[in-house]
Amino acid sequence: MPPEARSSIDAQLAPYRRRHAEVRWLPPGSWHLTLLFLGAVAPTRVAELAALVDGVAQVAPAFAAQVEGGSGRMSDRHGVAWLRLGPGARELIALADRLATDCPADVTLSGPPRRTPSAHLTVARRADDAVVADLREERLGRLRVAWTVDSIALLRSHLDRDGARYDTLHEAALYAPAG
Repeated sequence: MPPEARSSIDAQLAPYRRRHAEVRWLPPGSWHLTLLFLGAVAPTRVAELAALVDGVAQVAPAFAAQVEGGSGRMSDRHGVAWLRLGPGARELIALADRLATDCPADVTLSGPPRRTPSAHLTVARRADDAVVADLREERLGRLRVAWTVDSIALLRSHLDRDGARYDTLHEAALYAPAG
């Protein structure tokens, strides 16, 4: 996400963070649209994944995306809260499908890659029913921002007790159609 879009969503989420301080809100710098969950990958396979990202980016056009409200999911232990994509959701899922189709099943050390189930931007963990309901109903203000999705990045995640932090290993620009 471009910095302007992050700043806009960060400001729009401020009243939600104040009301739901017990939720673990993710820092804006960690926000990203996940396409494919890989799990553990041997360092020797990273170049292969970078080539995959390049190949998909060469044939996928940049597209407009827009957050349109929030949602979430509760599980036995902790819930997750996210912002839904409206425009751009179809294109994002098409990118995820292409990556999943072209990704070798044996690239990970922990099972086959999994495509993201929906177009969303995760903003909180340890969410509860109250924050999910407030986001879904936009009770504390509208949640809207638009930007152009113009690249695919291969990220490495580092998990620790404070959550995940991400390093960009490779990034490829989506092509910009003439027009």
